[in-house]
Amino acid sequence: MARATKIALAIAGASALFVGTQASAAEPFNGPYVGVQGGWQHDNNRFTLRGGEGGTTSDRMSGSSFAYGAQLGYDHKLNDQFVLGAEAFLTGDTNKVRSGDATFDGGRALGLLARAGVLAGPRTLIYAKGGWENGRFSYAVDGIGVSTNRDGWSLGGGVEQAITDAISARVEYRHTKFNSFSSSALDNALDVDSAQARVNRDRVMVGVNYRF
Repeated sequence: MARATKIALAIAGASALFVGTQASAAEPFNGPYVGVQGGWQHDNNRFTLRGGEGGTTSDRMSGSSFAYGAQLGYDHKLNDQFVLGAEAFLTGDTNKVRSGDATFDGGRALGLLARAGVLAGPRTLIYAKGGWENGRFSYAVDGIGVSTNRDGWSLGGGVEQAITDAISARVEYRHTKFNSFSSSALDNALDVDSAQARVNRDRVMVGVNYRF
């Protein structure tokens, strides 16, 4: 009985020590975090068509949607004023744009971003962020479809507010410009010598992060 009591007390003490360590480890804008995000997204597709009856022409398809996803990152507080960090993310969206016989579907996006911020107070961070992003896009014209993954660069900024030492909320804007692409299938579907497409993306996202 005495031995069981000692074991129970030891377990309770270790648990209390672990909880206390975790609580003290969490600090606003310092250390690793995970989170979720969601918000408004707008995709602007620009097509450059060469050849055919119209010579060289351009066209656009654009649409807005709801974007959602998750992020994993790490911040390092340099001092009481400056924070540096890095973040990986994965998002999806509900975007599907139709124009006549053509459709555009924005798929998943993933990326790795760096961020640098200034503390406007102990619990408020104003930051800029930017880096690499990869998006998946699908096009279809007259039943002929083509999908592609395109790299691009992303740049933006936001404000993050610590609610507790471990939980924070943020709002941010980012603009992403993806590399252009072409496809013989797209050329044939549009009946031109060459068709080139490029996507620019704008987002306004809100998120919640948990630090550990």
